[in-house]
Amino acid sequence: MAPSLVQERPATYAGAARRETGFCSEELRAAPASHSSPNPDLREEDLARLWEGQRFPPAALTTRCGRTVQVIYRGRRSPGPGPDFVDAIIADDRGRLLKGDVELHVRASGFRGHGHHRDARYDNLVLHVVFEDDVEEDTLLCCGRRVAVVALAPWVARRADQLRLWLAQPVLWEEPCRGAVARLGWMEVRETTARLGRMRFRQKQSRFASTLRRDGANQVLYEGLLRALGYSQNQEAFECLARLLPYESLRRALANDGLALAEALLLGTAGLLPSQRRLPVPPSSYVQGLERRWAERGGGHVPLQLWSLHGLRPENQPARRLAGAARLLLGRRPSLVGSLRELVEADEGDSPSRLIARWMVPAEGFWLTHYDIGSDPARLSGALIGRGRALELLINVVLPFAAAWGEAHSLPALSRQALALFLRLPRSGSYGATRFLETALRPPASIRGGRDACYQQGLLYLYHQYCTQGGCGTCPLS
Repeated sequence: MAPSLVQERPATYAGAARRETGFCSEELRAAPASHSSPNPDLREEDLARLWEGQRFPPAALTTRCGRTVQVIYRGRRSPGPGPDFVDAIIADDRGRLLKGDVELHVRASGFRGHGHHRDARYDNLVLHVVFEDDVEEDTLLCCGRRVAVVALAPWVARRADQLRLWLAQPVLWEEPCRGAVARLGWMEVRETTARLGRMRFRQKQSRFASTLRRDGANQVLYEGLLRALGYSQNQEAFECLARLLPYESLRRALANDGLALAEALLLGTAGLLPSQRRLPVPPSSYVQGLERRWAERGGGHVPLQLWSLHGLRPENQPARRLAGAARLLLGRRPSLVGSLRELVEADEGDSPSRLIARWMVPAEGFWLTHYDIGSDPARLSGALIGRGRALELLINVVLPFAAAWGEAHSLPALSRQALALFLRLPRSGSYGATRFLETALRPPASIRGGRDACYQQGLLYLYHQYCTQGGCGTCPLS
């Protein structure tokens, strides 16, 4: 069985002292309810509205065995695939606090009917809220754990008319950040968020400073760049690759044999060549050249099971990102850290676009029409490293590293310039994690701009330090 993802919470609710894995133990299983009620034309969206606004009395939340549960925090509504509400905090009738996700269905059988029982994204559930329990057992998750079902129908059976009254009621509670702009004014919200963004930059700088005390500067920056190219799905695999193929080995390959060998070493060490994945080797001379060079110089490689290759956009496939990394590093010879002089030389009047463009890598050759090393030709519009990913590299790696390196080598001008450049960068796009905050903190229509990279990093700070930690109501915008 996979380890539980549920985290123990501080003792802010009576008796919350033990780690739990959800309402899924044998003691919470009981005989099925003896009564049911017809579904009053409910939709899942109706249930979502009921749950989001907590438009029902606490007595309606009872498990199949008659144990009551209490909502400490109902979680944030998730706009994408996965559970309906994430990072909820639920207390049982013995005071135990459970942090996790909540899924909603009109009927309990909808969980299996929608294929969620095969989807690991639902393994962090702590509660399955339904109207009718037509399965009459706890919900089985992909990891093998069971989570309790709370059915509203037994309570509503004699109160069918009341359901519509619940839906018509005003929201009984909402996150304080929803009213922050009206309460505090946009300028104060903007300044608070920017302050947190600068704090997040300093935190990254501090982490790089700590790593620089253990490892060489080029290796630290190289690992950071590869990790950022791995996205969330493949960061661990990219970190493993950076250790198996250190920067100095790759630098020598770039110096002596150029791009061709560097690509072969990166893709071979990653274990992503067709022969390593037991795929037919395409007749392409480019791919066959990579296979030949790896066979001559190869060594250990990242285990294939460490890679996440499915469910990614074609332009985000790891092999394509590694082809971009080889070209990025080629343009920064003879030293990665030495290339940071461009930051010191940047003029205050320069457009941020010029800096961003230096970290972009256009597609060329084989990669103009292929998203993976063994894929068939396809129509692709993306670069190997596009503008959004170049911004991510600058925001999360290059600039905080430069600030840390400048501080470590008594180059305060470099540290100051790195922070100044960060403050001038635009945001890199919209993050799913902060979409709720972006909506809640939307400025008045008359105000343009202000939501730059620093602002976005401030939202991420709020998300990680408060939203996901049960800190709603205690954050700086509450």
